[in-house]
Amino acid sequence: MSDKVFRDPLYNYISVDRDQDSWLLKLLDTREVQRLRRIHQLGVSNYTYPGADHNRLAHSLGVVHLMQMIVSHFQRNYPQVSNDGAARDALLAAALLHDVGHGPFSHLFEPCLGIKHEKWSIAVVLDSESEVHSALKKRDNFLPQRVANLIDENNHDQPTWQKLLLSSQLDADRLDYLRRDSLFTGAGYGHFDWYRLLTTVELFGDDPSDFDLVWPEKAALAIEEYIFARFYMYQNVYLHKTTRGFEQLLQAMWQRATTLMENGDDVHATPVLKDFWSHSDRTPGSLPLKKYLRIEEFAVLSQIDVWRNHPDKPLSDLAHRFLNRDGFAMIPAPSGENPLESGGDSEWLQALAEVVGKAGFENPACYCLFDDVDGKYRRPYKPEKEGQQQSASTAIRVRIKGESAPIEISSYLPRLAAVTNLPPPMRIYYVPKEARNDAKKLRETWTPSV
Repeated sequence: MSDKVFRDPLYNYISVDRDQDSWLLKLLDTREVQRLRRIHQLGVSNYTYPGADHNRLAHSLGVVHLMQMIVSHFQRNYPQVSNDGAARDALLAAALLHDVGHGPFSHLFEPCLGIKHEKWSIAVVLDSESEVHSALKKRDNFLPQRVANLIDENNHDQPTWQKLLLSSQLDADRLDYLRRDSLFTGAGYGHFDWYRLLTTVELFGDDPSDFDLVWPEKAALAIEEYIFARFYMYQNVYLHKTTRGFEQLLQAMWQRATTLMENGDDVHATPVLKDFWSHSDRTPGSLPLKKYLRIEEFAVLSQIDVWRNHPDKPLSDLAHRFLNRDGFAMIPAPSGENPLESGGDSEWLQALAEVVGKAGFENPACYCLFDDVDGKYRRPYKPEKEGQQQSASTAIRVRIKGESAPIEISSYLPRLAAVTNLPPPMRIYYVPKEARNDAKKLRETWTPSV
């Protein structure tokens, strides 16, 4: 029987063996996986980059493709640990399902829903009523638990090297999304020799259950290229001020609706959102999985469309602005100040709200938005440990000829310090464009009272 072939703009062809992996094709067709077609890979980045309309399903299929290649590489070079069919099944399934629990607009909606998507991905895999669980169990009774163990960062029942292939400083997930996001945004920064990285990765250690991932010295420049690509993608795509502004706008709108609802006001909730909000505990195990999975982008956009006609002016206005791409203006923190280090900015926010109020906005606090950018997001690669404590989860390491142990890549290539030094956290502000000029004047003349 021939392979099932998918056309993909990144890899041209992605093939799945119909005989060996017919179960994987059935898993792909489950309703929970197909739901990922309706989840944008980059949230609201298409407001900044019009081409960024790619979805989570295409990315997940790309990760499967890379995982197939990595497993084949290990089967050739490390048959003693990688010729286990059950391990191969778990890795391919986890590659496809690692994002299956994402909510609307991907990571953007996690603060609104109050829980990370990985928890819901695990719930999808383990819930006996999900089609995903049924498809996995038909393949192997133990496969659902193995897949959940691979996705769960706090679980250590699967061999370390298997978990690192899915989630580490250099993994199949990152190898796909950096290049895919670069392609669809048109940003052009996410280019690196992915094939070199994928086909040179090695297992290192004495205990097969605790093998680490390392790379040979000959892959060092490919790693450098990858780290720079990762840095530039964060600076120019993932942390783009316009995108972050629309993220804050959407979260402010959701918070306004939540506040109104808590005060007993009718928020004109659609049936899907009304059902969701009827549960005070919205965590896996308390909120039924089916109800969570109904919260997808169509449902949220339909709700926002309803809010455009809501009598509460801030909620209505925010809804109009989001749907019509009428974003906020970015205002840096006052010169010489970093509220995340100085202990607060309540006085500045109050002054900013007064400016917004004078521009004609009711409840101006609803329009004074801020975005906290932790230093780790501004330097996407930074080894967190030193010496023998390092692993692929915290550092990218290379084997150097003559050295007894692998060393962290920036120790070998000191020029990487330019993109691995940790910058301080920062806070930036957003106000309606109508208040931009006055807000800028306030910033230029700002002097705190203390």
